[in-house]
Amino acid sequence: MIWLVILMMLGSCGACVLAFIAESRRPSLAARLGEVDRTGKDGAPGGVFPGAYDQEETSPAWLAGLAEFGEALAGNDKNRDKQRALLTQAGLRRDVALGLFMFVKTGLGLVLMMAALFLTEGPLLSLGKIALCLGLFVAGGIIPEAFLKGRAAKRRNSIVRSIPDAMDLMVICAEAGLPFTRIVKVVAKEMELSAPVLAEELAVTSAELQILSDRSTALRHLAERTRVPAVESMVATLVQAERYGTPLAQALGNIAAESRNTLILGLEERAGKLPARLSIPLMTLILPPIVALVATPALMRVIRSLLQ
Repeated sequence: MIWLVILMMLGSCGACVLAFIAESRRPSLAARLGEVDRTGKDGAPGGVFPGAYDQEETSPAWLAGLAEFGEALAGNDKNRDKQRALLTQAGLRRDVALGLFMFVKTGLGLVLMMAALFLTEGPLLSLGKIALCLGLFVAGGIIPEAFLKGRAAKRRNSIVRSIPDAMDLMVICAEAGLPFTRIVKVVAKEMELSAPVLAEELAVTSAELQILSDRSTALRHLAERTRVPAVESMVATLVQAERYGTPLAQALGNIAAESRNTLILGLEERAGKLPARLSIPLMTLILPPIVALVATPALMRVIRSLLQ
């Protein structure tokens, strides 16, 4: 009976892990929104992102049930908003992502706790075993969250590295006379191979610009999704430029220069910290062999003199 319970819990957690993997490998935004013809009705080039879905993307019934059960474990609205923001930064935007994440956290903790409770020797309700079970339950909740934070940090670093190139391309498009909505769409398409993370975020912003009446709202959504200082500065500058009537090409040029300088300063800061970080492996890996090579002849002479 115990093994049956453990196998059932392992199977459910494995199914949720597979669901998260499928979510991370889902088709790109352009594929999900549906491909359109390259030529519009008037002969002009058509957009990459159409106005409507070809078919609504739905989750299986069992997956929706697990997500609904997991959302009940998320706590109050503040905790849900915090977890949902972290999932968005990690690129998991579907409605079932929060419920599945909470189910995986709780399920993994329960699996580890049950394994420690029934697979270790000793009394079933001893103090040490109860402390071990509680520690493993907490660890089961920390491990998925640490994985999610690592994925979010990786996406943020990718956005930071690709922001200067995106801004330079935006400046070129603005100087060519394209409107801002068209600029975002072109940059998202052109950077799909070189910077897929930033291209995906810009594609979502492009779709919001076509739907929302206020441009600043779509830009603020971009800043909230990424939580990258460079993107937040870009959004603040663009909103200010729209409010005070600053030319778009001039505003984008200032943002591009600032983002490039920020990236260079960040690289210089990391290069300046490198000697201090290299001192630890230098002391632990290189210094002991050098000391051994220098001191070995003297030690050999001392040992020979003692043996004579």
